[in-house]
Amino acid sequence: MKHLFAYLMCLLVVTSCQMAPTNLSVDDMVKNAAEVVTYTTADQLMKIMQSDEVFTVIDVRQNNEHYYGFIPGSVNVPRGSMEFNIGTEAFWESEGLYVPQKEETLVLYCKKGKRSTLAAQTLLQMGYKKVLVLEGGWKSWELTYPDFCDKNLDMLAGGPAKHDDGGGC
Repeated sequence: MKHLFAYLMCLLVVTSCQMAPTNLSVDDMVKNAAEVVTYTTADQLMKIMQSDEVFTVIDVRQNNEHYYGFIPGSVNVPRGSMEFNIGTEAFWESEGLYVPQKEETLVLYCKKGKRSTLAAQTLLQMGYKKVLVLEGGWKSWELTYPDFCDKNLDMLAGGPAKHDDGGGC
């Protein structure tokens, strides 16, 4: 009887391990993250930007992508260094801003929305309460508000980096 019980327990452990998702593709990861994040449109973001609400718009693309075009007032925090920089006072001081509070609105965007979806999931796991992802990313913003876009001309001309990406490792 003991052997039967031990065998059933081993079988249960083995089969339950096989049920856990493993080897997820990036698309699977984005799909899973999309189930827990909240999306906003370019029009809704413009309303937030024109309101009295405290918010921070974060571009999670790489620096070289950000320089070619970004939402005015957004801060470039590449996804690869998000966890290390989001709560770091030195990073935000270099941007001339304060560290975002866990209760304030954070709006994330990337080129099309996948990286920002993954970054938003991470911020939610870190305890940030109101994290929004711009549907369609920068491309959506650029098409909706073509006259409300900025470029970093100094960096496009080869100027020095404004801040280091940190990374913490």
